[in-house]
Amino acid sequence: MHLRRATADDLEAIMAIERKPGFEEFVGRSSAGFHARVIVDPDYAYLVGLDDNGAIGGFAIIRDLTQAQGNTCLKRIAVAQPGRGFGKWLLASVIDWVFESTPTHRFWLDHIVTNTRARHVYERNGFVGEGVFRQAYVMPDGARIDLAVMSLLRPEWQARRSGSALP
Repeated sequence: MHLRRATADDLEAIMAIERKPGFEEFVGRSSAGFHARVIVDPDYAYLVGLDDNGAIGGFAIIRDLTQAQGNTCLKRIAVAQPGRGFGKWLLASVIDWVFESTPTHRFWLDHIVTNTRARHVYERNGFVGEGVFRQAYVMPDGARIDLAVMSLLRPEWQARRSGSALP
């Protein structure tokens, strides 16, 4: 498996993943125009995870790379075939890429509060719950739902990588 920066040529595969049935309630999706605009924006990074056959098995969209305070956001992450372990590898690889390739101090994300599966995966990778954005997300049916906010700090990531206690 391999992680690399995505190009505009990868957008069709990325959009196919985010448009899989049922994903709209947990992953979200963006228009082709949005993807085309921000994949070249220096504030964003699109990363794709390639499976052992070289096919795109998942993707992540990172934003706020130029944010002065070092708060970088995981906007979206999704895999083509959930439940097979690829997502675990992809998230760990994305976290490493963010801290190895950028000056990020705080890597944060939000997720739908009812998505306990995602919360568990994020916690296993060191993310810590910070609070809730109340009624911050509009579901496809128009209902509003809360988003949980989580983050991982650079010293926490470094301690996890070295196997040492937190500073």
